[in-house]
Amino acid sequence: MSYNIPVSATWIDRLERRFEGWHMPQLATFIVAMNAAIYVLSLVKPEFPILLTLQPDLIGQGQLWRLFTFLFIPPSVSPLWMFFWLYLLYTYAQALENEWGDFRFNLFYGLGALSTIAASLLLGAGLSNFILNTTIFLAFAALYPDFELMLFFVLPVKVKWLAYIWWLVMAFNFLGGGWYARTAIAAGLLNYGLFFGRTHWENVKFWLQVRRNRRRYRQAFKDRDDEDA
Repeated sequence: MSYNIPVSATWIDRLERRFEGWHMPQLATFIVAMNAAIYVLSLVKPEFPILLTLQPDLIGQGQLWRLFTFLFIPPSVSPLWMFFWLYLLYTYAQALENEWGDFRFNLFYGLGALSTIAASLLLGAGLSNFILNTTIFLAFAALYPDFELMLFFVLPVKVKWLAYIWWLVMAFNFLGGGWYARTAIAAGLLNYGLFFGRTHWENVKFWLQVRRNRRRYRQAFKDRDDEDA
């Protein structure tokens, strides 16, 4: 089954025609710049990111900025790893923006943000931007499966294999986790599902049809050989 799939959905086309001008240009650059800025501020004031997290109870007290700022809290890593993380995030996000255009990338990121916020409010618990950021990588891997990364700066690995591993990990966590984990994972992946789900399903159906055809052909040849014998 091919992993190199385009995004083609009539509802996205309709939205783009109707609201084409409603987008933020250079969103990929903005995302990376905000993550970098918050990381630098966290080095000066380590408690600063806590003021930005998505916490429903604090949002209910009027701290509405958390609905926006949680999107740009970077992971807690060393400055060297943060440099590479920001570089990869920019590479993936910029590639999607170039491939889809500003509107579709805004829509993809916005849907992921809204679904994460909705799940957090529904659960009454804080959620991070981890899965949302990961969907940027997964979308990149779907569009450019043969792009190679230098794992540990030595081993070249195609991104599709890393994506397969990530999907297996998420499936394990989804099946083995409780409703909190399942809701968080489902919400985080909603944008990816809306953009790529239909094409994935079509690929699965095609793969199953090929297998059925092969079985029929093998059975037909076997029956013919039995008749000849």
